[in-house]
Amino acid sequence: MSIFDNADKTYITLTPAGVFEAFSQNEPTAMQLALQALLSYRETMLVATWLEEYPELWLDGFVEQGFIEKLSTFLPAPNLPLDQFLPYVVASLSGKRRAAIASDEGFCLARIGYSQEEADMLSVAAADFSGFMLRQKQRGWSLGSRAISFFQQVDLLIPETSFVFLWIDNDGYALIIDGEPLTNNRAFVELIWGIKTSGLKFES
Repeated sequence: MSIFDNADKTYITLTPAGVFEAFSQNEPTAMQLALQALLSYRETMLVATWLEEYPELWLDGFVEQGFIEKLSTFLPAPNLPLDQFLPYVVASLSGKRRAAIASDEGFCLARIGYSQEEADMLSVAAADFSGFMLRQKQRGWSLGSRAISFFQQVDLLIPETSFVFLWIDNDGYALIIDGEPLTNNRAFVELIWGIKTSGLKFES
């Protein structure tokens, strides 16, 4: 059955891969903005609603690339401040149950598991690396990754700390993850959806 057959009854949202594609650039393309639209409302969108703004061809491509998933019922967006929502999802994001969210200016916006001193230090470091990546992009270096990981052991099996960089409504964010980064799950999508709809950029 095609996704278009029940466009007025089928809901769509982003997959984790779709989140990375949608929010990976500080200057998103039209197609990336079309993906971002799926996390711009307080509940998941109907296919029919999304198609009022964007072409079917794009939707076909997004589904084929694994950026969008179909839902039979709508889901509400997270409705908690960032620092209250992070504890609910951290176990699904961090192998060590420690994570933080930083602005691209180096401010810690929310943390769980880290002390305030640790979170502040990591937030500043994340901002430094974010700035480095943007400068290299301006010089013509095509970055294949939107994250930086640091490893304690030379065999590079599980990172000690990872910085995942995302741009939401022209604001840069870094998701700081301790231990194994577990971003290939629904909790990652929920977290970015919560940031996108919260408007709580500077709450901590």
